[in-house]
Amino acid sequence: MINLITPFIEDAQNHYSPLIGIGLSICGNVDKHTGEAVLTPNLHWRNVPFSAMVQRAFHLPVFAGTDVRAATLAERLWGVARNARFFAWCTVGTGYGGYLFLDGKLYDGYHGFAGPFGHITWDEEGYPCGCGRRGCFETFVAGPAIARAGQAAVDAGHSPLMASLSQGGRVTTQVVIQAYYQNDAAAVSIIEQVARLIAINLSGLVNALDLEMIVLGGGVIQACPKLLDRIDHHIRYHLMSDEARRDLRLERETFVNSALYGAAADVFVRSGVIHEALGA
Repeated sequence: MINLITPFIEDAQNHYSPLIGIGLSICGNVDKHTGEAVLTPNLHWRNVPFSAMVQRAFHLPVFAGTDVRAATLAERLWGVARNARFFAWCTVGTGYGGYLFLDGKLYDGYHGFAGPFGHITWDEEGYPCGCGRRGCFETFVAGPAIARAGQAAVDAGHSPLMASLSQGGRVTTQVVIQAYYQNDAAAVSIIEQVARLIAINLSGLVNALDLEMIVLGGGVIQACPKLLDRIDHHIRYHLMSDEARRDLRLERETFVNSALYGAAADVFVRSGVIHEALGA
C-alpha cells in the first residue's frame, strides 16, 4: 500500500509543496490519535501501526481514521448533509457499516470505534464474518453476500440468466445487479432481501437516535441505485414514530469516493485549515 501511495505523494510534492499532511481512510477500527489500525476485518489486520509506517516512509504528518468516519466528515462539510445535525453515513460495498454525526459533531464513542452497525448480529449461527464472529448483518447484505446468494441461485437452477452472465465462472455482485435490472426473478429476490435487512438494521438506528438523514454510498449503491429506493420503501415499515416516517431522508452519497474527500477533510480540520467545530 505504501508503494501505491508513493507516486501520489511525489506528484503532490512536485506541484503543491509544501504539503501539510497525509490523510488516510482505513476500513476498520482506527485509533485516530495514534493511527493504529486496531481491527480491519476485510484486510484481516489487527493492531497494525499503519499511520506510523506511512509517516516513516514520507516524513509528513499523517492523519488516519476509519473510512466511514472520513466519508461522514466529507458529506457534512461539502455534501448532501452539510446542513444536517443528526445523520448517519452508511456504506454498502465490500463491507457494510457506517458512522454517526450527532448533535452537530462526529460521534466517536468511548474508544473511538462507534458506528460499525454492520457488525450488529442478525443470526448468531450465521455466516462467519471478518470481525471474528458469526451472523453479522454485513455477512447478509454486503457485496460478497450478494454474490454468494447469486451463486446459490445458479447452483439450484433458479437463474439461467445469471448462469449465462457469469459465463461459466463464479457469480459476482455485478452479475446479480445486471440480472436484477433485467427483472430476473432470483436476482430481484436477492436484492429485495438485502434491502429489507438493511432497512431493519438502519431503522434500529433511527428509532434509537432520532436521526433526520441517512446518506448511503459504496460500490453496491453506486452500481445499483435502485437499492436505495427499495431500502427507503422498506424502512418506513420499521420506524417507530409518525414523525420519523414523515421526516427521515435517505440520500445517495455526494462523491464517487466520499472517504477519499474525507481523508483530505480530516487533514484540513485537524491541522486547523478548516475551523468548523465538528468533533474531528
